[in-house]
Amino acid sequence: MALTEKRLRIRSGMAVLALILGLAVLPLDLSRAQAAEKPTMIRMDFILGGKHAIWFVALEKGFYSKRGLNAVIQAGSGSADTVRAIGAGLADVGFADYTTAIVARSRGTPVQCVAQLGYVPTTIMWREETPIKTLKDLEGKSFAISPGQAQWYLMPAFAKINNIDYKAIKIQETAPALQPAALVARKADFIVMFRASNDEVAEGAATKQGIKLKRLYMKDHGLNIYGSGLIVREEDVKKRPEMIRAYVEGTMEGLRYARDHQEEALQILLKQKPELNKDLARIQLKNAIEEVFIPPESLASGFGYMKPDIMEKTVRVTNDYFEGARKVSVEESYTNQFIKK
Repeated sequence: MALTEKRLRIRSGMAVLALILGLAVLPLDLSRAQAAEKPTMIRMDFILGGKHAIWFVALEKGFYSKRGLNAVIQAGSGSADTVRAIGAGLADVGFADYTTAIVARSRGTPVQCVAQLGYVPTTIMWREETPIKTLKDLEGKSFAISPGQAQWYLMPAFAKINNIDYKAIKIQETAPALQPAALVARKADFIVMFRASNDEVAEGAATKQGIKLKRLYMKDHGLNIYGSGLIVREEDVKKRPEMIRAYVEGTMEGLRYARDHQEEALQILLKQKPELNKDLARIQLKNAIEEVFIPPESLASGFGYMKPDIMEKTVRVTNDYFEGARKVSVEESYTNQFIKK
């Protein structure tokens, strides 16, 4: 009888211990769940359009959530503002122009590039009637541009590479959204747009007015460097690598899916942003996927992979032609560690 009572006491003690341990574990599980639910703010480079469908695909299809991200997508107002927001912690990660990110790093903003989405997609656009036949003819012409845009930095670099006197170009400060209209209304002689974004906006506005535009691609005239990609805080690369990996892999899965299901990707975007022009968004998405976002190295080495020689040139061109505060090293500017091959 005494032995039975002793066994009962032992079993009762073990049950109490298990209950205590269970209660001790519960707050830890709750804290993990709460951490998983914390929103990850993803800041875009500009106002939303067709090319941004890949992020909404990743969100809608659960490519972020299955990796632990509770993602929230924000529109942007220019790459410079997006990079500043990431550096200041107002956004966790983002999509922005590489050269803008490198210049920001030279000035103390601790950001890094973790995946590329193609080469510089910038186009110089002008009315066919405008007497621009060669690059030198840009001298003396008016250029509609706004400080803070990636073009604000890209055009002076392009001018230096091609021996154009940038000081001879008449800067006409114009809000980004108004630049295509300024060109069509003959208030500016040329603009610098992004293919798969506002390039198509300018083309559409001109077509409605019966105006023919001409364009050239900067990448075909010496600026064959990486354009835009995924930007993060350097501190998070070291302290929150699982979050960065989830963002990179989730976004690239979204890109693959959008490539293979363009119409569905468009519908997902329009579901979230019904105010967008459907026809414009469709052509922007098509051009992004077929012309810009998937260069050969992405197919060969993994979506988003940055070739070291192209990154070296991207950093060198930025150091040489952009107004940074110091020379940025290639090693500090990017990492391929999150690319899934």
